[in-house]
Amino acid sequence: MQRLSPQGRKVIGAAGLLAGVGAGCALVWGGYEVPADLLAPTLVLEVAVGWSFVTVGLVAWTRRPDSRTGALMVVLGFAWFARFAVAVAVRPAFVIGVLLSSVYLSVLVHLLATFPGGRVQNRAERVVVTVGYLLSAPLDAVFLLLGAQRGLGEGPPPGGLVIAARSGAFTPSGVDLAVQAVVVALFLSLLAIVFTRWRTAGPAQRRSLTPGVLGGAVIVGTILVERTAILLLIPPSVGVVFAWSAQVVLVVWPVALLLGLLRSQLDRSAVGRLIVELGAGLPVPERLRSVLARTLHDPTLELAYWLPERRAFVDASGVPVAVEANGGRGLTRLERDGEPIAVLVHDPVLSAEPELVAAVAAGAGMAVQNERLHAEVRSQLREVRASRARIVEAADGARRRVERDLHDGAQQRLVTVALALRLARTQLGSASRAEIGALLDEAGAELAGALEELRELARGIYPVLLTDAGLGPALTSLAERSPVPAVVGDVPARRWPDAVERTCYFVVSEALANAAKHAGAGQVVIDVRADGGGLCVQVADDGRGGAEAAGSGLRGLADRVAALGGELSVHSPRGGGTRVIATVPCG
Repeated sequence: MQRLSPQGRKVIGAAGLLAGVGAGCALVWGGYEVPADLLAPTLVLEVAVGWSFVTVGLVAWTRRPDSRTGALMVVLGFAWFARFAVAVAVRPAFVIGVLLSSVYLSVLVHLLATFPGGRVQNRAERVVVTVGYLLSAPLDAVFLLLGAQRGLGEGPPPGGLVIAARSGAFTPSGVDLAVQAVVVALFLSLLAIVFTRWRTAGPAQRRSLTPGVLGGAVIVGTILVERTAILLLIPPSVGVVFAWSAQVVLVVWPVALLLGLLRSQLDRSAVGRLIVELGAGLPVPERLRSVLARTLHDPTLELAYWLPERRAFVDASGVPVAVEANGGRGLTRLERDGEPIAVLVHDPVLSAEPELVAAVAAGAGMAVQNERLHAEVRSQLREVRASRARIVEAADGARRRVERDLHDGAQQRLVTVALALRLARTQLGSASRAEIGALLDEAGAELAGALEELRELARGIYPVLLTDAGLGPALTSLAERSPVPAVVGDVPARRWPDAVERTCYFVVSEALANAAKHAGAGQVVIDVRADGGGLCVQVADDGRGGAEAAGSGLRGLADRVAALGGELSVHSPRGGGTRVIATVPCG
């Protein structure tokens, strides 16, 4: 809502003061007879209720313009005073008073159903608020007709129906009882909505709701008792006590609503304590989260730190976390010099108090930034440990593959050669020279095959061509053997450190293997260029994309590249092919 100007506050305040004075005068001298023992307390309580709502509503409207609660409180206060026109023994005033006699109940329903934001948020609230306003006109019309039948001035007085029943001026009829039954049903529905919202709210939101909900529950309860007293025709003196109890609560309740609305302003001292506590020494990770949670009164608060190099959020231990505003949770991003450093995942009620969150963020900014750096170090340490473990696993896996390849390939061929030679030896005396020659030829072929397999195996372990001729010829040979057509661009002719050349070679080898096995690519382009003091290798295919950078093969490459201080990135949008880029320093 628009912020209320100082001139507007003065005008509304003066109007509220005059409305209260006018209501009191109407009750005392308007012509409606109130029992002498009820006049003074009725006058004081009725006027105090209206002034309380107008005054506190103005404060709430000024301090929290983002909430409609303050404006609703002001409207309720004026609607409360408007009822007093029914006490004036002049037909136009009486008619106006009767037509407005139930408006305050409608506004009360709206206020309580939508506290603290003042805005309808779900279907149940919308139904109750709408029914509350729609019932206002029929209720007032019924009272107006009954008043016309009974005589001028015999409508529902501002002091309450039970008080009127005691004075003898108002005896409930069947229509009156039906009307009160509808009101009772409406307020029972309102109670159900209010308690459901309070029960399902988070700790911070519940703390803000509690003052309004408790006071509202007492008010609604006493109204229900008053109306039920009429329905059951119990002694009016019982209802009088509850009616006055409701009005006493109505005088104090706006202040409770204001306390709930201004909780952030009242928590400025907590922000001060936060600054003092953090100034005494930077807290350990979990304690920093606990301090922030205590300051914001949200024990469910979570703190995640942004790591720009990884483009991801991590917790205080450096473990990656997914940060999403789901499950009704709120998100507040903390920045430093325009760059994100962390994010708070909190109760959604704190989203309505940006000033409080901003104050806490400013007070804890240095501690959060320091802890972000620690989280970054912990994340890097975790990654190094995980990388070492993966390198060990990869080495073990490579040894197992070599063992399997030797067993299934060259070893089997050598066994076949041994069997052929043994058979030839046993047949030396009986077989012809041609038969012996065939056996020896078979053994020779198996030996040649075993030799070729051993060469291929050795080339996979450590390509001899890479050592002898350099990266360019080795990549050209690799592309020629690739199942997918591959094109190698110009490769710098100079030699690079062995570790750099091997790493770049295996990056291309793995990327070609992935393009053939998973990408369904029709062509692969290999580009190698000098990048400052290192090499940048890019392998791009035209396949289906969607490659996972965390896959075992690519993850192993990333570990190999990272071991040399380099960086591996994978760009693989679905349907857009895959680009694997490795940058390896040579220093």
